[in-house]
Amino acid sequence: MRRFQMLIRFLGIGVLVAGLVTPALAQSKAPEKFHVFFSAGCADCWPYVEKLLLPALKKGGFTAEPVIHDFTRPGGRQLLAEQTKVVGLPRRIADSLYAFVPRPDGGLLVVLGHVPGPLLEELLARRDLPRKLVIQQPKMHGDPEEYLLWSFAGEVLSFPINTPLSAALPSLPPTSSQTALDPDDANLATLLPAVIVTGLLDSVNPCAFAVILLLLAFLFTIRKSRSQILGLGAIYVGVIFLVYLAIGLGILSTVRLSEEPHFVARVGSYLLIGLGLLNLIEYLWPAFPIKLHMPAAAHKKVNQLLKVATVPATIGVGFIVGLCTFPCSGGIYVSIITLLNAKTTLGWGLVYLALYNLLFILPLIIILLVVGNRVVAKQLGTWEREHALTLRLWFGVTMIGLGVAMLWVVIPGGTV
Repeated sequence: MRRFQMLIRFLGIGVLVAGLVTPALAQSKAPEKFHVFFSAGCADCWPYVEKLLLPALKKGGFTAEPVIHDFTRPGGRQLLAEQTKVVGLPRRIADSLYAFVPRPDGGLLVVLGHVPGPLLEELLARRDLPRKLVIQQPKMHGDPEEYLLWSFAGEVLSFPINTPLSAALPSLPPTSSQTALDPDDANLATLLPAVIVTGLLDSVNPCAFAVILLLLAFLFTIRKSRSQILGLGAIYVGVIFLVYLAIGLGILSTVRLSEEPHFVARVGSYLLIGLGLLNLIEYLWPAFPIKLHMPAAAHKKVNQLLKVATVPATIGVGFIVGLCTFPCSGGIYVSIITLLNAKTTLGWGLVYLALYNLLFILPLIIILLVVGNRVVAKQLGTWEREHALTLRLWFGVTMIGLGVAMLWVVIPGGTV
């Protein structure tokens, strides 16, 4: 009996020790696999992976098995997008070669591009890395000039290629936990100016301008009070905002399904240039059959609703104008949405989209507040009709300029 009790105690201690040791072993257990994505269109990517990256990882003590993906194959970009989402790599950081390497200490190393061997070996030998780290060498051909480091917090930092990691790593902030609106994903330097410029440009589109002036002039002719004019005008502007925002949300949700956000962004730029050319054609040849105007049927319905001058009729006018405004300058809207899709997260994309639409209705709000009498309303209406073609000229030139700028400056080569 005594021996049996001693056996039970021994087994109990063994179970306790096993319970304490097993989690520790599980935590220190190295991952079994890691993922590498490359583009078959990059002639140097696979040789780099095979002859430099994998041997360097093996030399550095990484024993996990690599799983190689060509993201140009069907479904490859979707797998890459899922992996970047899992690790929290934003769309603004992109390359033709990705290696997502879990470290034995539980951290993560993301290698982008062709990081030189000595630099990579120095990195793999260090034990003082941030919990999550991206290292990137963006130059695809020729001698590298710089490398980039990002610790999933703060800005991406650039260092001359000969800078030792011992000097570069202390500049990085510790890895932070990402949120839906992480400031590091806002990409303010590129996206905020683009949203402001295009939002204000879209706001002076002749379709919405002409109809609000028509609405105000009509309300004055039927002797509505100023408070009634402001109330109906506010409903009109508010409905345009909601309709245009809904269109933008639909476009954003659609383009996010694409596996190639940079290609979609370039298509948006080409669309912007094409619609700008149509505005120029209308200025040079007013009789040209294709016009970016409100359809005649919609214009007739708007006139009918304006004569009613009630809240439901005003809502109807705003809805029709909101829909018909999109063909007039939709290229601007589509191009900025595709740029947001390529350059930031969904959360920040929604914030920028709301800002764009506020800027879009800003001139309508100003007109509504400033036009205080029927004489001014009539003068503005007359001015708009007399200068409609000139407005289209400048509108078209600006659209083309923005399209070219986005194509060659903001998204050069499709690598954002």
